[in-house]
Amino acid sequence: MDPVVQTVLWIGTAVMTLGLLVFVYMTSTAAEENKHFYYATSLVPLIAATAYFAMATGHGQVMIAGRTFFFARYADWVFTTPLLLLDIALLALPSVRGRLGLVGVLIGADVYMIVTGLVAGLLTGPDKYVWFATSTVAFIVVLYILVQMLGEARSRNPEIGKLVSTLSTLTIALWICYPIVWLIGTEGFGLIPLAAEVVLYAILDVSAKVGFGFVLLSNRNALQQASAEARTAVGD
Repeated sequence: MDPVVQTVLWIGTAVMTLGLLVFVYMTSTAAEENKHFYYATSLVPLIAATAYFAMATGHGQVMIAGRTFFFARYADWVFTTPLLLLDIALLALPSVRGRLGLVGVLIGADVYMIVTGLVAGLLTGPDKYVWFATSTVAFIVVLYILVQMLGEARSRNPEIGKLVSTLSTLTIALWICYPIVWLIGTEGFGLIPLAAEVVLYAILDVSAKVGFGFVLLSNRNALQQASAEARTAVGD
């Protein structure tokens, strides 16, 4: 493995592990009624650290037509991205139980996006761009629902709306970069080398997972209000 690639993957492993430890500590000091946010968010760097460890040790990759394909990256995303979206849904919607259809479509579209992206990455011929386009359509559905939930949160509670706005904007901005890196990277048109691709994905992963989690879990007042509204909605 390229030493630069391996070094970046080890750094990714370390940063994700550090993020996990910070989130576990924050969980230990959180109010009991808010801990569901902390549990879900802590799972994200745990899964990501495992995936980066697998890639760094050479167990999360295969060679396809002479190029390195990191399948562990997709295994990471198929679990972590739904958790991130669930965090936003729990925050934005007063009663997730009452909006299971919307949340189900959101999570389903996200998983479909990752799985079709995986197929695109595995292919070497022009068919991969058909799968990439299919994945992009699912991504647009995810973005649409995120914007819809953001509007609901803003109209319901200013503080919760502000946090949902920050998290949604961060998520949308970072997630849009992923297909761009895919297109210019080794799985797409090959405009940049593997090392650059790995660096870009690592930056995006750390920002979208650890950065997201820190912003969410640091806003304890908004989490408290969201939990209180959820309990009221269940009571109703």
